[in-house]
Amino acid sequence: MTHVWDAPFEEVLRAELPRLAPDSALQASDSLRAAGLDSMASVELIVRLEEALSVSIPDEELGPEAFATVGGLWSVVERARA
Repeated sequence: MTHVWDAPFEEVLRAELPRLAPDSALQASDSLRAAGLDSMASVELIVRLEEALSVSIPDEELGPEAFATVGGLWSVVERARA
């Protein structure tokens, strides 16, 4: 499944998750944990995404599935925009 997300979304991910390979395309199935996301980084990541994308993500959207993969997090952002 191919996901298309905004450039600012990917820019924030790459800035906050330094283990993402800079020269490879992000895939929806890429693990955020493998990219360096931990509980402290997840808070910072959400704050940065909300600022960069002008969204407010409800706390109830921030379950484990939201932080499992790039695609899961993008789905949360899309729902916040709706």
